[in-house]
Amino acid sequence: MSKVTAQTITYIDHSRDDRPLKTTIWYPENLDLDHASTYTGEKHPLVLMSHGSGSNRISLAWLAIPLAREGYIVASPDHYGNTFSEPLPEQFKRYWERPRDLSYLLSQLLQEYNPLIDQEKIYGVGFSLGAYSVMAIAGVNVDQNLIKQQEDETLPTDVVAQMPEFGKLTKKVVEAEPAEIPADLKDERFKKVVALSPALGTGINSTQQTKNVDIPALIIAPGGDEIAPIEQNGRVYHKFLPQASYQELPANVGHFIFLPAKKKYAAADSFWYQDAPGVDRQQIQQETITTVKKFLLS
Repeated sequence: MSKVTAQTITYIDHSRDDRPLKTTIWYPENLDLDHASTYTGEKHPLVLMSHGSGSNRISLAWLAIPLAREGYIVASPDHYGNTFSEPLPEQFKRYWERPRDLSYLLSQLLQEYNPLIDQEKIYGVGFSLGAYSVMAIAGVNVDQNLIKQQEDETLPTDVVAQMPEFGKLTKKVVEAEPAEIPADLKDERFKKVVALSPALGTGINSTQQTKNVDIPALIIAPGGDEIAPIEQNGRVYHKFLPQASYQELPANVGHFIFLPAKKKYAAADSFWYQDAPGVDRQQIQQETITTVKKFLLS
């Protein structure tokens, strides 16, 4: 098991209004990314991670670091405007930019670190809206009109303000014209994807929307998810992707189980970090690490 190091690089996608992608890369300490062009050793699997809406690139470090210890290169970008530190309302609505971020980032990583990367082992892992992002990369097409029909406009304003999820900010964001949404976000270079607490299942009601998924997928859905309820999300993804590996967590496990485990946090942050009695976030995350490793190796 290797020691892990990390570096942060900002890539700029000039084709999308100079969209910045601040990216942290975790990798085995014995690799030298700065001299990748001269590398002649064993190639490494690559994992691209996609954070939840309103979170950031390091929120999945609890999973990224153990993977890097096993020899993976793991890259996790901040999705511009959809982070805790830099929230731009219109970017919360433009959910399709996130899978495009992953495709752009993959192209940059392959250009810079190609000798290090095993191109038959390129994977995507995402949480919440990030889980949608990797499923879109796999070939799932969600329907914006279906999502709009399902949006809950009855939630109290104070709850809406707290929830970092697409669909709960409808009255505060810029509506996108349907013509702006790419018809297909699938990226054939990805060989497997993992969806943790997937969101936007309300945009799926037909196998026509999942027919292009031809790679293995793992879906892990908390049974007590109140942000992306399992009946409209995890179970919907599985219904229309029955070939996917699917795991439901117990009914007392909530949406944010895949955010970092914190023993101490301010009262205002309890929404994200306080679990139901009897739920051990660190234990569930450790079990998830084991499940993800097994899936990626299978």
